[in-house]
Amino acid sequence: MIDALAFLGKGRRPATADLYGHDAETLLEEMDHKGVREAVVHHNLSWLSHPFDGNAETMRLIAGKPRLRPCWALLSKASREYGSYEAYIEEAVAQGVRAFSFFPRFGALPAAYDTSLREVVRAGTFAPLEERGLPLFIDFSGDPGAGVDCTDYEALRFLLGAHPRLPVILCEYRLRAGNRVFPGVMDDHPNLHLETSGLWNYRSLEFVAHHWGAERLIYGSRTPWRSTGLALGMVTMAALTARERALILAGNIRRLMEGAR
Repeated sequence: MIDALAFLGKGRRPATADLYGHDAETLLEEMDHKGVREAVVHHNLSWLSHPFDGNAETMRLIAGKPRLRPCWALLSKASREYGSYEAYIEEAVAQGVRAFSFFPRFGALPAAYDTSLREVVRAGTFAPLEERGLPLFIDFSGDPGAGVDCTDYEALRFLLGAHPRLPVILCEYRLRAGNRVFPGVMDDHPNLHLETSGLWNYRSLEFVAHHWGAERLIYGSRTPWRSTGLALGMVTMAALTARERALILAGNIRRLMEGAR
C-alpha cells in the first residue's frame, strides 16, 4: 500500500489534543501500525508557509528513509521567486522527486497569499511537468482541518484543458458539495484522478470505479489531519474487486510516478 497524501511537520493547530503533526519517525510508526508500505509525503510548511522551505525540509526529514517519497510544492513560474524555474524542476527530479503539488489558496487565511490557478497555468508553470508525465496534486483547501468543499471547478477545468496529458490528482478535505459537479469534469478530462480520503459519501468509491474505472482513484489519508485507519478502511471495506482495491491502494500512484521521466 502507498499513502499518496501524508503530511510531515507541524500545522497551525493540532489535529487532536495530543497530536501536533508527524515527523518522519512517527509517520513511519503510523504506517507500520496500519500496514502501509510507502507514503508520498507533503510538508505542512509548503502549504502554510513557503514551498521552498517545505521542500527543503522534506528532503532533510526523509533522508535515509526510502519508504517516504518526496512531493515538492510549487509556486507560479511568474512569481519571480525562482532563479530558474526549469532548473528547479530539473533539480527536483535529480533528487528523486516524482510528484508535485500546488495549493491555489497558498497559506490560507488570514494574512496569507491566495493565488489564481488560471494565472499560474497561463504562466506555463505546469508545462515541464506535462512534458515529463509528472503527476500533480491539486488541493484548494485553505485549512488543514477544513470542513467544507473548497475546489474551484472552473479553474480546475482550465488547468485540465490546458494540459490534457498532465496527470492531475484532486485532493479535497470533504468532497460533498461537489458531488454533482465532479462527474462532468471526470467525463471531460480523463487525466483527472481523485484522491480517496475526501470521498466520504456512501458508496462514493464504488460510484467512481463503476463510471470511470478504479484507475482514476488514488488512495491517500491526509494524515495527521485525518485518520490513516479511516481512510484505509474506506477502501478496504468498499464493494470493490481485489483488482480494483490493488489499483487504488498502490497500483495507480505507482504507475503515475514510475511512468514519469
